[in-house]
Amino acid sequence: MRKKILGFILLVTSALLFALIPAKPALADDEVVIPVRDSSFLTLNDPNYRDFLSKGVGFFNSNPIADSYVPGLSTWKLSKLYTGSWGGGEADPWYRFAREIYEVGPDMFLTDYQAIVIPANKITFKEIGVYRGKDFNDDSPWKMIFHSYYIVTVKNNGPVTLWQSPAYQTPVQQVNPGETFTINQAYFSYDSGLWFDIGANQWIPAYYLDNTLVPTS
Repeated sequence: MRKKILGFILLVTSALLFALIPAKPALADDEVVIPVRDSSFLTLNDPNYRDFLSKGVGFFNSNPIADSYVPGLSTWKLSKLYTGSWGGGEADPWYRFAREIYEVGPDMFLTDYQAIVIPANKITFKEIGVYRGKDFNDDSPWKMIFHSYYIVTVKNNGPVTLWQSPAYQTPVQQVNPGETFTINQAYFSYDSGLWFDIGANQWIPAYYLDNTLVPTS
């Protein structure tokens, strides 16, 4: 009996100790925000920004101020994600119709209407495309195929080398300026920068691409 009471006391004590330990958010992989075209940051005027931070609300109801320039295919570390949208204003459509807002600096926001988010240091097709079922025609079997969301255009003064992985290790072939490709995967690291797979593990640095990712039909 004494052992049971002692065990119960230890259990309660442990529970109280765990309850007193400050909660820590789960550490996820770093994510980066990549504008898919040249655009602008969203900012709030100073009182609205302070009010937003203090309340921690997830829905924006202020007019955005588009007074900056953000180059397409630049990368920005995601510091916080909010859901909701910006209300009113005469700003471009991607400010008003966004479902997610990405904070990438103090009073510096991008939206899911103008940018994509991918994990750092991990090859991914997240937000690049989706696998869909293909209906069979005649006697061909049903299968899953990859549908890319974006087309990229090579932009350089001369041919550009493709690599077997997102690193300058094994060259595969070369492509010419002006050629267009659909994207299969993306990769970003703080060491090697942003890369796109444009066909069967044939990787090209984003540096050699036009700033605009064109949506596929």
